[in-house]
Amino acid sequence: MLSRKRNSSEERGLTMTILHPQQPVNNMNPDDVFYAVDDLGTQTGFACIVYQLQPGLYPDCPVNMYFTLEGDASSRYLLFGAVVARARVLLNVNPQLRARLYTSLDPQNLQEREFYVYNGFDLDETDTVVSLQIPYGDGRIPMSCTVAATPLNTWDEQESLLTRLQMNEITYLDRNMLVEMMHMPRFHALGLYRNAGLIGETILAGQGDAVDLAAIYIEPSSRRQGMARALLHRSLAIMASEGVTRVSARIMTRSLPQQHLMNDFGAAPLSVNMLFPGMYLN
Repeated sequence: MLSRKRNSSEERGLTMTILHPQQPVNNMNPDDVFYAVDDLGTQTGFACIVYQLQPGLYPDCPVNMYFTLEGDASSRYLLFGAVVARARVLLNVNPQLRARLYTSLDPQNLQEREFYVYNGFDLDETDTVVSLQIPYGDGRIPMSCTVAATPLNTWDEQESLLTRLQMNEITYLDRNMLVEMMHMPRFHALGLYRNAGLIGETILAGQGDAVDLAAIYIEPSSRRQGMARALLHRSLAIMASEGVTRVSARIMTRSLPQQHLMNDFGAAPLSVNMLFPGMYLN
C-alpha cells in the first residue's frame, strides 16, 4: 500500500499526486521513494534518492545524494520537487558537511540535459574513460611496504575483497563483475602491505595487450602519502612485463583524488560514458 503526500498538480485534466510506499523498497526508506499517480490510479512516474557519504572520493563535498527520476511530462516536475525537498531534509543527517544532489544521464539525451540545466543543475561531472601511460621501471615501493597478489581462491576471500572495496567507496564492482574479470586472460588483484598490514589494493583486467584499471583504493589512514601512485606504478609494471601496452581507466571528473592520480600517469580522455547533472545544496 501507499501513503499520500500533500503534493499535487493539474495536468491533462487529472490530479497528479505523490505517494510513498508503506514498506521499504530495495532496502530504501519509504520516505526516499516516490510514485506519481493520477486520480485514476495510474502510476505515471517514479523517483528515489540515495544518501551517500563519500569523503575519500569527494573530500571537498563528502555528502552526495544520488537520485533516479522516471516519468511522463505531467509528473516529472512534481517528482523533481519531491526529490529536492527530501534532499533538503537529508541535509540534517550531517549538517556540517557540504552536500550535492545529482543524477546520471546519457550524454546524447539532449532533452534530459535541458531539463536539468533549466532547473539549475550544472553538467561539470562526467564518467570519462581515459588512457594511461605505462611508466618506466618497476617504481619505488615506500619503506616497510610490499606488494603481493590478493588471494581470491575461495568464496570467502572474494567476499572479503568486495567488502574492502565497498568500505573504501567502490560500490560498483559486484561478485559477477569480479568473477568475470578473474576469467580474463589478463588479471591481477594486488595488495599493498605496510608492516604486514593491508593498506590498499588494485585490480586490473583485460586481454591481449589492453587492460582496464577496474579499482584502486588506499585505506584512509594511509592516504596522501604517495601510496596509490606507488601501487599503481608497480601494478602497471607487472602488466607491462606480460605484454600489456594499453591501459584505460574510468574516472569521475569531479573527484580531485582520482584526477590527481590519473594525471600522474598522463591521463588522456578517450570518451564520455555518462553525465552527472548536479547542484550543491549548501
